[in-house]
Amino acid sequence: YLKNSSLIKLSLLTQQTICREVKEFIQFILLDTPILWNNFSSVKILVTYDNPQITKAQSENFKLEIKKFFKLSMLVGISEAICLLLTYLINIFKYFFSNLIIFCKESINDFTNNTEIETQINKYNFNFPKKDSNERFYEWLAGFIDGDGCFLLSKKGYASLEIVTQLRDKKCLYLIKQQFGGSVKLYSGDNYLRYRLHHKKGLLNLINKVNGLLQNPIRILQLGKICDKYNIELIESKPLKYYSGWFSGFFDTDGSIYLNEASGQIFITATQKNKFMLEALVVLYGGSIYPMIKQEAFKWTCFKKQEILFLVNNYFKINPCQSEKMVRINMVDKFYELRKLKAHKASANSVLGKAWKHYLIKWNSLVSS
Repeated sequence: YLKNSSLIKLSLLTQQTICREVKEFIQFILLDTPILWNNFSSVKILVTYDNPQITKAQSENFKLEIKKFFKLSMLVGISEAICLLLTYLINIFKYFFSNLIIFCKESINDFTNNTEIETQINKYNFNFPKKDSNERFYEWLAGFIDGDGCFLLSKKGYASLEIVTQLRDKKCLYLIKQQFGGSVKLYSGDNYLRYRLHHKKGLLNLINKVNGLLQNPIRILQLGKICDKYNIELIESKPLKYYSGWFSGFFDTDGSIYLNEASGQIFITATQKNKFMLEALVVLYGGSIYPMIKQEAFKWTCFKKQEILFLVNNYFKINPCQSEKMVRINMVDKFYELRKLKAHKASANSVLGKAWKHYLIKWNSLVSS
């Protein structure tokens, strides 16, 4: 019997009616509903499979289903056995509805604490975010430096950091300047800006924040020379995790996002001469790597709708880009929504046709890379 449940005596009008009612109850509750039997104490339903009274009730299917779930006994008559059976089912109902909220909470806890699931999560470094904004900024900064930065040590022993970006990404450089100092000036004409940090206090502060977060082997070696100069231990790079802010910083420099009207696809890509860095992106975010022979580089490309939406609605919600590319990222959901409505096929004068045209004008007004 269930814990703390008393046996309820039921008045039975006819055994045949009871058998038919209980059969439907058993079919719906026990056969079609998964039950965590370990939540119940040991139960015996005392029903005789070969009892002639059940035979008279003409409920062959019901007898077979009873045999599947319960141990049978000849200890009591059919009337009391059916009482026990009904009592058991009523208590199951009471248990489900009275403990629904607790059951759901326990199920969620079991899911998050499940060892097998944690093993899979750790295998692919897919950890849920538990970081403050400053820690995310330093991860973003490491990715930004890996893409467009350079640690320099002159022959006279002067150490510095330089980052060169296009003019449209000035916001990124001023974010770094605000945190560590330095200067931002026009570089090589009017289309580029250069951020330069060379005073010792600011540089050491920056090194302390990104040491161990860099992924570009070239950048790590450059940092290592400066660490030797100042007797700083060069920390081994930490493996990337799914929600690491590094990818958003790297995407701000070496990434791009564009669409193909003919195929109805959006592409998120990143280009690097070092294939090693891109292989980590395939493991974490999907996509594929293709060689770019003329450029002597490799290109990571993500184009499957599911992978794109997962990046847009999960990763970039937690680690937004600081460049203009974030505007396009925020437009991705609208693209798939309009495609689903067939707006790209609608006449130019229709409401959908005008919405599609307006969308493309806004999209194309932004640079992809």
